[in-house]
Amino acid sequence: MVRHGTFVGAALLAGSLAGTAQARDELRPVAAAIGDAIESCVDASAIRFRKDDRHVILDSADTASVSTALTRRYPVVQRNGLAPQGVVLWRKPEVGWLYVTLLVNPAKPGEVCFTATFSASRFEITGSLLEKYFGVRSPDE
Repeated sequence: MVRHGTFVGAALLAGSLAGTAQARDELRPVAAAIGDAIESCVDASAIRFRKDDRHVILDSADTASVSTALTRRYPVVQRNGLAPQGVVLWRKPEVGWLYVTLLVNPAKPGEVCFTATFSASRFEITGSLLEKYFGVRSPDE
């Protein structure tokens, strides 16, 4: 289930991402510096991480695996050019584990923005990622 993000607005954004190969190369160093907030790519909202929130930026191999799973389940993500260049796995209080999809921000080169959030419990890969990054196996932990 898509928890946030507007594919219509994001589709318009996709047209402005001509240099995606270069943007993908630039994402890893930038993503490490997202801090406690990530701006939306499509509107004025932002995701703000609390100090005690569990979240991590997935490595490039895991980002590719999650991207494949997302585009398989939601083909519109790939069709609109919104395959993530980075992914944050985040336990949002009162909601549960989410995947936050990231792109290099076309309006602010050198920064990232998010396109959508997806319920992580819908994907088989989630258990192994929770174990790898947080030492838990179940999304309920």
